[in-house]
Amino acid sequence: MQIKTILIFIVVTLGVLLGVGGLLWQFGGNMDKPIAEIAGESVHKQGTGTIQIVEFSDFQCPACLAVQEPLKQILKKYEGKITFVYRYFPLVSIHKNAMISAQATEAAGFQDKFWQMHDKLFATQSTWEGLADPRETFVGYAEELGMDRVKFVSDIESQGVKDAINVDLLVASRYGLGGTPTFFVNGVKTEFDQIEAKISSSPY
Repeated sequence: MQIKTILIFIVVTLGVLLGVGGLLWQFGGNMDKPIAEIAGESVHKQGTGTIQIVEFSDFQCPACLAVQEPLKQILKKYEGKITFVYRYFPLVSIHKNAMISAQATEAAGFQDKFWQMHDKLFATQSTWEGLADPRETFVGYAEELGMDRVKFVSDIESQGVKDAINVDLLVASRYGLGGTPTFFVNGVKTEFDQIEAKISSSPY
């Protein structure tokens, strides 16, 4: 009986290891291949160019803040050639206000103010990142940006807002993304400092 149990354990363990190994091989083998669906439905996008840049980002992430200005310069320089898509990737294990800031931005999108709130939260990251609960601060930003306060307060905790963020989180998990910001150019994972070279060499 003991031998049978040991054999079962060995078989199950091997199965798990082979399964994990297969997933890692498949993921690793596809990293340099375009991921056609990486932009999803492109809910939050700027531009209509044929070169597609997708960013997975976290509003409380210092590295995400650091790339904002150079990213804007790239988008301006290649205006007309680029479609830029923003996707949520709140790193809740290390950033306590990552999720609620994503919710605030998605709620702003319900009032056609996504990009305004996007810019506002990055610009004021040092103000709200350490707050125990930044909701009232975000409500204040919403009012500054001309949003309806009651609607914003209702939307920020709505299931629709949470579902939209979770869709992006599932995609990030599916492709094994480990940090922010993570960029894709025409479906290929690309380091930020290589984006402009990819654009310049693109045949599109």
